[in-house]
Amino acid sequence: MKKVVGILMVLMMAVGLMIPVFATAQSVEGHDYMWVNCANGKKLNVRLCANKSSEVMYQVECGTKLYVIESIDKNWAYVRAEGKAAGYVMTEFLVAQKPGKYEITEREDNFRKVTPYMVTAIARGQNTQESVGLRVKPNKTAKMVRRLMAGDTLEVIAVGTVWSQVKDLQTGKTGYVANDYIVRK
Repeated sequence: MKKVVGILMVLMMAVGLMIPVFATAQSVEGHDYMWVNCANGKKLNVRLCANKSSEVMYQVECGTKLYVIESIDKNWAYVRAEGKAAGYVMTEFLVAQKPGKYEITEREDNFRKVTPYMVTAIARGQNTQESVGLRVKPNKTAKMVRRLMAGDTLEVIAVGTVWSQVKDLQTGKTGYVANDYIVRK
C-alpha cells in the first residue's frame, strides 16, 4: 500500500510540474505566425525599437516564418524569428500565408550574365500546352509580356536563383521566366 501511495504522490508531483509547460504551449498557439514577403527580394530589418531610424538587430530573408508577439500599431509588430531575439518589423512586409517561391521577387542585381543559350518553355500541367508567363520583372505578380506556350524558344541572357532573364525570340522582347518552366535545348 505504501508503494501505491508513493507512486501516486510522484505522479501527482509530475503532473503538477507539467501544468506550466502546457499553459505556455497554449499561449504560444494563441499568437499569430506571419511570413516575410519583401519587395524586390530584399531582406527585412528587425529593429531594436519600432521606428525606421532604430538600430537594425538582424535581417530575415523573404519567406521566413515570424512569431508575432504583439501588434504595436498598424505599422509595426513585435516579432521573433526562430533562434533570434525579438524585435520590431514593419507590418507592410508581413503576410498571412507563406509566399510561393515565384511570389518572392528576385533582386535584379542578383542575376549574373551568362553566355546566351537557348531554352524551351515547358507546359505547366500534364494535359496542357500552356506554359508560364514571360514577365517584365522576376515576380509572378509582375505585368506579363505574353503567355508562353510549351515549345516556345527563348534565349537566356542572365540567371538568378529562381528566375532567368530571357529574350523572347518570337517578339524580340526581354523579360523574366521562372526556371522551373524552361529546359535547355
